Amino acid sequence: MASDDKEKYRERLHTVLADVVAHVTNEPLLLAQFELLQETKFAKLWTEAGEGAFNQRMSQVEDHLGGPPEHYIVREGKEADVPLADNYPYAAMQEAVEVFHRARTSVVRANVFMTGSSLVAQHPDHLEFPKEPEAAAKIVRLIEAGFWEHAEAAFIRLGSFWDRMGQLLDFAFFNIRKFDQNGFNAVMERIHANVAPMNKKLKESGSWKRVRTFQTSEEDTGLKWLLQRRNLIVHSLHLHPVTTDEGSMFKSQFNHLDAAHREKLRPRDPEGEVTALIGQLEQAATLFDACLSLVLLSPSRKVDLWVR
Repeated sequence: MASDDKEKYRERLHTVLADVVAHVTNEPLLLAQFELLQETKFAKLWTEAGEGAFNQRMSQVEDHLGGPPEHYIVREGKEADVPLADNYPYAAMQEAVEVFHRARTSVVRANVFMTGSSLVAQHPDHLEFPKEPEAAAKIVRLIEAGFWEHAEAAFIRLGSFWDRMGQLLDFAFFNIRKFDQNGFNAVMERIHANVAPMNKKLKESGSWKRVRTFQTSEEDTGLKWLLQRRNLIVHSLHLHPVTTDEGSMFKSQFNHLDAAHREKLRPRDPEGEVTALIGQLEQAATLFDACLSLVLLSPSRKVDLWVR
């Protein structure tokens, strides 16, 4: 490569890297600003005023599951007898909280890209696009494709959140720590079949009824719909605009489903997808505490404060 070509390459590389740094630096700030302007739109596990109560609730559940108490009462000379801490309850709950926040960020990001791509498609003349119509149209398509990619990630992460809640319930009711196959739906079915018939307090609790209704619902705010949508994305098809299912892979892949069911699963317009994501996020935030209530109805493993 000639020296002039090398210099041009370095200049171009420097420009691109500067843009990359600007993008990765600005995106978190942009997401935070967008969220702040619409803070009531994206559900949270707690408000700023309620963080203390949320942490207290988490500690209560951790104690119930056999996590180490904050303090041990130890006789003099018995310090060596303090039992090893079981950190699994804390780790499982924190994992669920972390994945909720990741899912929430993905929902916010999908909303940002939906808003931005819609404005670009409506007003391409306001941006510095190539003068050639085909090149400008291709850029618009690439920007719109960015929304569908982020929508896919948001659906997958929302499904992953419920897998974490299944992991927590599996440990609480069945003392199972290895969680590599059973999803939330499978764990709920086992509780329904094996625990609820013998636990009247669980079976009649409002928390159980709310979580069970969500788990068995095929509406777009229910778990069945979410898992079907996630499986569609992970195993079969990518999200993209669909105007008709005639002759498409979508119809042929799911022709065993009735038309109404197929219509529920099919990709919607971007605004419809964001509406579904926000509805699922709301369910996750609302039912998180209900799931903790179910954990408290499982057999207690609370550790004795006394070390004798």
